[in-house]
Amino acid sequence: MDDLEIPLVGAPMAGGPSTPQLAAAVSNTGGLGMLAAGYLNADQLAEQVKQIRELTDQPFGVNLFCPADPNDNPANAEALLQDYRLALAPLGREYGLDILNDEIVLPDHFHSLLDWLLANPVPVVTFTFGCPSAEQIERLQAVSTYVGVTVTNPQDAALAAQASVDFLCVQGPDAGGHQSTFRVQDEVNQLPLSQLVPDVQAVTNLPLIAGGGVGSNQDVRSLLALGVEAVQVGTLLLLSDEAGTSQAHRDALQSGIAETQLTRAFTGRPARAIVNDFVTEFDALAPAVYPQMHYLTAPLRAKAKEAEAWQRVNAWAGARFSQTQTDPTAKIISTLFGT
Repeated sequence: MDDLEIPLVGAPMAGGPSTPQLAAAVSNTGGLGMLAAGYLNADQLAEQVKQIRELTDQPFGVNLFCPADPNDNPANAEALLQDYRLALAPLGREYGLDILNDEIVLPDHFHSLLDWLLANPVPVVTFTFGCPSAEQIERLQAVSTYVGVTVTNPQDAALAAQASVDFLCVQGPDAGGHQSTFRVQDEVNQLPLSQLVPDVQAVTNLPLIAGGGVGSNQDVRSLLALGVEAVQVGTLLLLSDEAGTSQAHRDALQSGIAETQLTRAFTGRPARAIVNDFVTEFDALAPAVYPQMHYLTAPLRAKAKEAEAWQRVNAWAGARFSQTQTDPTAKIISTLFGT
C-alpha cells in the first residue's frame, strides 16, 4: 500500500454501486480501486475483472464475503424469519410478491470465486464478514496476491493477524453499509475510528487501512496522522459518475434526510443506512439472521428499486453522507486529497 500515489482505497460497495468503471477510476487517480464481488458468481467476476483491466493498467483489488457459519444464527431462526415474513407481507403484496410463501434460496459462490482468483490472480484480495483460513490466505499469497481482512475491533484484528494476512482494513462504526463483524450476532463496536485505530495498532504491527465516515480532507489528514497506510472511502463516491448506484439510492442521498442508523432490517446483519420509511417501520422487528434475511428481502428491495421508491430501499450511507458530490470520481478524489 505504501507505493500508492495517493493513500486512498475505494471501498468495495456490493449490490450495485461497485462497478469496473468505479474501481478503474480510483486506480487511475493513483489510489487502489476495489471491486465488490460478494454477490457475484465466477463468470460475473471474470467479466468485471476483464473490464477493469481494459480500463486501467494500475493495481486494483477484489473483495469477497466470507461464508456465514450457520451456527451463528439463533436456534429459533426459522420462527424469527416467519415473524418477519408476516410483518413484510402487506408491503410485499403491494409489489405482487408472496413473501409469506416464497422460497429462500441461498447461493454459495465463495469457493468458486476463490478458485477463480487463484487461477486468475489479481493484485489485492480482501475479505468481509470474517477471516478465511490460513491455508486459503497462503494459497492467494502464493500467486502473488496481497491479502487483507476487514475488522471492526482489536479481537478480530488479532485473529486475522494470526492467520497471516498481509494487511487489515479497520472499519469504524460511522461507515456506510455493512459492518464487517465476524459473527452475525456480534454487536457493532462503537469506538470512533480515532480510538479504534490505536487499539488495533496495539495488537498488531500489520499495515492498516482505515475508513468509515470519512467526509473531508481534514478526516483524511487525521487518519493518516495515526500512522495508517491509506484511507478507505466509499460513501463519498456513491454519487460519482462511475458508480452504479441506483436512482432510488441516489434519490435517498439527495432527499434532504440527514439521519443514518445501523439496522438489521434489510439483511439481518448490522448496516448503516439512511433512515427511510422501511428502516423506521421494520428495524425493531428485524432478527439477526443471515444470509436468510438478505435473500428474504432482496425481491422486495429489487421491486422498490425498479419503482424508484427510495423510502423502501436499502440506501446505505456513512454518517457524513451529506458530503457526497455528483462529479467524476477523479474530481471527488482531487477535492478530498487536495491534489
